[in-house]
Amino acid sequence: MTASLTAVARRLSFIRETEGPNRGAWVSMLQRFCFGNLGDSWCADFVSFVLDVAYHGQPPIRRSGSSQLMLEAAKTKGTVVTYPTTDDLFFYVNATGHAHHVGIVTGVTPLTGIAGNTSPDGMSDNGTGVFEHPIESDPSRVVFVRFSA
Repeated sequence: MTASLTAVARRLSFIRETEGPNRGAWVSMLQRFCFGNLGDSWCADFVSFVLDVAYHGQPPIRRSGSSQLMLEAAKTKGTVVTYPTTDDLFFYVNATGHAHHVGIVTGVTPLTGIAGNTSPDGMSDNGTGVFEHPIESDPSRVVFVRFSA
């Protein structure tokens, strides 16, 4: 049985960049967890860590510091869905479908999510911490992925 991704992520909502952009004790722990470098963007690191905790060390996809690699793996192991539910992953993508940000869906009415390396309003994909915020509503800019329980 897995834990709720939302519940795990909310427990980590205190994480902030405390030592400059993409830096801080918890941020660097997440970066190291995904074999990244200090100062790297860390939204995918955050989601990888949440998946690892929620799935008790057996996450459905390998840990990654790359939103794009995470999206590719998630598409292979999960199901892309049009209508998300709580605990699905959301990926912000550009016009060519390349993922540049990832988070976890926390609610559907209204559509909200939680992500690392974002801003309190969710408008930045290179912000200062873990925040819960509205999710982009343009279907051409967001992909939702659901893993089987």
